Amino acid sequence: MSIELKNVNFSYPDTKVGTLKDINLSIKKGEFVLLAGESGCGKTTITRIINGLIPGFYGGNLSGEALINGKKVSEYKSYELAKVVGSVFQNPRTQFFNADTDSEIAFGLENAGEAAKTINDTLGEVTKDLNIEALRDRDIFKLSGGEKQKIAFASVYAMNPDVFLLDEPSANLDTKGIEGLKECLLKIKKLGKTVIIAEHRLYYLYNLVDRVIYLKDGKIEKEISGDEFRAMDKSTLNTMNLRSNRYIENKIDNGKAHENKENAGLSIKNLSVEYKKRIVFKNVNMDFVPGKVYCITGQNGAGKSTLLRSICGLLNVAKGNIYINGVKANKKDLIKKAFMVMQDVNYQLFSDSVLNECTLGVKKFNSEKVEDTLKEMGLIEYKDRHPNTLSGGQKQRLAIAVSLMMEKDILLFDEPTSGLDYGNMLLCAEFIKRLAKKGKIIIVVTHDEEFMECCCDKKYRLK
Repeated sequence: MSIELKNVNFSYPDTKVGTLKDINLSIKKGEFVLLAGESGCGKTTITRIINGLIPGFYGGNLSGEALINGKKVSEYKSYELAKVVGSVFQNPRTQFFNADTDSEIAFGLENAGEAAKTINDTLGEVTKDLNIEALRDRDIFKLSGGEKQKIAFASVYAMNPDVFLLDEPSANLDTKGIEGLKECLLKIKKLGKTVIIAEHRLYYLYNLVDRVIYLKDGKIEKEISGDEFRAMDKSTLNTMNLRSNRYIENKIDNGKAHENKENAGLSIKNLSVEYKKRIVFKNVNMDFVPGKVYCITGQNGAGKSTLLRSICGLLNVAKGNIYINGVKANKKDLIKKAFMVMQDVNYQLFSDSVLNECTLGVKKFNSEKVEDTLKEMGLIEYKDRHPNTLSGGQKQRLAIAVSLMMEKDILLFDEPTSGLDYGNMLLCAEFIKRLAKKGKIIIVVTHDEEFMECCCDKKYRLK
């Protein structure tokens, strides 16, 4: 199906993030289009206009026309639009309606009134096509972020829409998961589907893209053909605040468990963790010393986030011990010493402004330090804004700023570059390195190879 935006302007209430100005865009049936640009430039807003969430769900001032196959999006009934356009959101949690994976994948088909046999057959075909049979009949709340992303995509894939809208679909996926996503996108492209994808990680789209729409400050600054995109080198892309269009294999020292003879920093000895009556990992041994940046990587569902929650005292340890400077730490010690920036930062943003978020829970704070930290993270101009009005990447940076204000010795980051463009990824890497130089123990869970290349000193792979 063809898509057309004519003289589209849009602004959210009380915010400049995601503002669109004079957008004129035509997308042909079967075209694979990449929306690229720095965080907050309007990529997600364009997808919301196409799928009718603007103005149907999100408030704001909209002018101009959005058409699908020559018909205004506003003239489609919601159930009609759902059959035509399938959306995968940046945060999959926001689009789930069920507690188990099978029901979630089948949800759209059930709403469309499909027969039970058709639903069951489709469920089997979809999970086989996407290689997610292992995620069948699982509790959604027990899935990792990457696994949730796969289920969100599967629920849309099952509906077989003419248009696929994807917002940062690789954000929480490991390398294997991204390869699987790439194969799925290739498959739907060959079927003649129209694909519009807003993305910061570009390398896996190298052979898929027909056209790149590069946005800056809410405007289409340039359109780049697929061949031109493939010919662009890393430095040219970086100048545009875009990631590399080729896979970057980092050369980080792969960490191995070793005896920490000086007993400095944090040591994990024979650690096993049970979460909701399931053993997530067992007999893990790792050492972390101040002044270095450690990255923990591994497949989705390997227990990386669970390990961080154990280190900061949010989960009970089933077996083994955690030591701080050679002294066995209990749950209270870990809560006092460690701070975690979560994968979904919406869980830990509570205040009514960016400025107040940085001081929440801090008994004594220095106003000058707060402003300096916000300047470092490129957030000073948003200091009076509500955190929920920030883009995904800006929320990540706010959570990182909060971690510095807490003045804890052990700082844990779960996928801190999810949703970040190239410039802000570098900013995040530099900020984390500065924290390490201040004598902090830094542990980062990440799948972002480009980020690891920038700041990681030692890497552990959790299996």
